Amino acid sequence: MRALCYFHADLTLPKEDPASETAIARRFRAYCAEKRHTDKGVFQDDTAGNDRPAFKQMVDHIRTSGLAYLVVIPNVTHLGSQFEEQVERILRLDSLSCQVICDDSVTSDPLQAALKALNNKASTNERRERIVAGMRAKAAKGLGLGKTPFGYRIGAEGVLEPVAEEAKVVRGIYKLYLNEGIGVRSIARLLNKEGYQTRRGAEWSMVTVRDILRNHAYIGTYRRFGLRIPGSYRAIVSADEFKRVQDRMQSRSPAKRRPRSEPFLLSGILYCGHCGQRMMGVTRRQTWKRKDGDRMRGEYRYYQCQSRTNRSQCEYRTQRATPLEEQVLRQVGGQSVEGILVSYMPVAERVADDSAREQAKVEMLNRRFVDWVKRTASGAMTLPQLRRALTDVVMERRGAVSRLESLDGDDDGMQQAHDEVRGRFDEQWDQLDPSQRREVLHGLVARVEVTDGKVGMVMRG
Repeated sequence: MRALCYFHADLTLPKEDPASETAIARRFRAYCAEKRHTDKGVFQDDTAGNDRPAFKQMVDHIRTSGLAYLVVIPNVTHLGSQFEEQVERILRLDSLSCQVICDDSVTSDPLQAALKALNNKASTNERRERIVAGMRAKAAKGLGLGKTPFGYRIGAEGVLEPVAEEAKVVRGIYKLYLNEGIGVRSIARLLNKEGYQTRRGAEWSMVTVRDILRNHAYIGTYRRFGLRIPGSYRAIVSADEFKRVQDRMQSRSPAKRRPRSEPFLLSGILYCGHCGQRMMGVTRRQTWKRKDGDRMRGEYRYYQCQSRTNRSQCEYRTQRATPLEEQVLRQVGGQSVEGILVSYMPVAERVADDSAREQAKVEMLNRRFVDWVKRTASGAMTLPQLRRALTDVVMERRGAVSRLESLDGDDDGMQQAHDEVRGRFDEQWDQLDPSQRREVLHGLVARVEVTDGKVGMVMRG
């Protein structure tokens, strides 16, 4: 295969230095001879400069020739010092039908090497491996590590042992769920009513109850670092009880995939006026038979107080999703809706809130960038698919950064950013997908609060 070499090195180093241009070029020719590739030239940039003229020359050469090449680099850092810079250059060469490979016996795949360089620094990685090796050795003996499950503590010999009062609560949870047929929400409500608390002194929630019902630790089975050691310490519940609980939970959660519902427009900005907690979107699906034998299906979408759902602290307060969303949209669109009280954020609070929102979006997009690269490095995506996905991510992030920079207290910049969001609402709403609609609406409305049918809205501008 036709091969080119590219590297970024200190061109003033003596020839005998392994990092010199001479040594790198020599290793490239040896690599070509070993792999039976055809040496088509070397392109080298000097570390003394910030520009990459040789890389640009190589790209121009490839484009002009119209041929595909194997581009060999000593390691991924020669494509750039930053992760995204490395990925961008890998994708640029891939768009020219060129494959990039690292002349590295440890990691030859450049994306995997870029991820490794991002997540693992040499000194940190060495220390982490020593710690993990020690933890694995303890795990192999069934010794307790880190945070113990509710109901257990690490005993004098390092093995988990039950905590009498907590173990009593665990057994009670299993009994309520299995023998009395009480659901996880009702169990959490009952525990809170009786004054029981979690180890951190917090209220019980459906999540904490569910986690206890699913945890193999309570049958004395130790699981850590891929190890599974049954009977390594005293069980709190029997294996039969645990299996029956899992069977019941499985029967209540069908494995078949349900159709994805449309996102809730007010999710994240809708609050219960009684307890101050967020209201979460809930979708319920029902099926029934008519008298003529036809099977009917119905879907119901509504918002429910999150405090009531998770911690049983509020009354059963719900709002049908569609009517409430339509009311809010009409108000945002300029119509005066009876029963809605509108207020506006103070400028300083609006700047802080908008800045936090845009910063959170930038961080989310940064994580998404890395996640897409991880999927491609694992073989779940191709490089062309990655290039398309990252194009969208970079464009979204560029917009978020631009909006973030405009929120510097400058009234003109703030107004311009607000006008852009308003324009998308007024002129493009019908063309937006559900997630884009929610983003636009959240850019105009900071908070919606519902109290006994009355709606309060806090607008951003």
